[in-house]
Amino acid sequence: MKDFQVFGFRVSPLRGTHIFAGLGVLGLLLAWHQASCAFSGLVVPDPGETLAAAARLLSDTGFWAGHLLVSLRRMGLALGAGILAGGVLGLVAGLVPQVRALVEPVRWILTTVPGVVIVIVFMLWFGMGDVMVISIAASMGAPIIFVNLADALGRVDRHLLEMARIYRFSLKMRLIKIYAMAVAGPFFSALVIAGGNIVRVSVLAEVMGADKGIGHCMALARTRLDTPELYALALISMCVAAGVEFFIFRPLERRMKGRCP
Repeated sequence: MKDFQVFGFRVSPLRGTHIFAGLGVLGLLLAWHQASCAFSGLVVPDPGETLAAAARLLSDTGFWAGHLLVSLRRMGLALGAGILAGGVLGLVAGLVPQVRALVEPVRWILTTVPGVVIVIVFMLWFGMGDVMVISIAASMGAPIIFVNLADALGRVDRHLLEMARIYRFSLKMRLIKIYAMAVAGPFFSALVIAGGNIVRVSVLAEVMGADKGIGHCMALARTRLDTPELYALALISMCVAAGVEFFIFRPLERRMKGRCP
């Protein structure tokens, strides 16, 4: 790819995307600062106050042990359960259309009913605590993985499968050369979306029905009208989702694609 000009400087396309990403972040910070100037601090705190509150929280070992690590454990378990349930059902549904037709009504319910309704129903079923948060978050992430895997397998080129049969490819070769290449991209794209959904829904569930976690801290900050801390907790949850995406999912995606020539 050819280099291009940015503000009179010649940069590579990869570096250029980083520059524009940085400009996007600066634009958001500027808009945030302008909003904090236009409204009361109880509505939109200054970015500096929010960052100071976030630094104060992250320097508190009690917050780490009693809330942040609890939320991370719940999110990790929910992601694992969502990948297992959605992945297995998605693979089977992609190969057997009857299974997809059987599971589709449940998928439709989970993806159309508002998240707050799911939280209330699961609170009635499982009470308040870890099981409720993990089950809600997993049920919000699994349908995304299910749909992407089922669709990817349904779009596998039949001519490639016929060629593999004619040339007598082994099962391992078919799995690696055909099926893995077909599902790798959609699977990791689904992971990114499902991971973000799991973080959001986990925090929502903790706000409504947990005595520990980031969401519980948000509920307390809301009752105290501590807006900087409320925004700081939201910022921390966003950083968790971003960290999982850019430091776990993206490297795994690049490694997987490198193994599937």
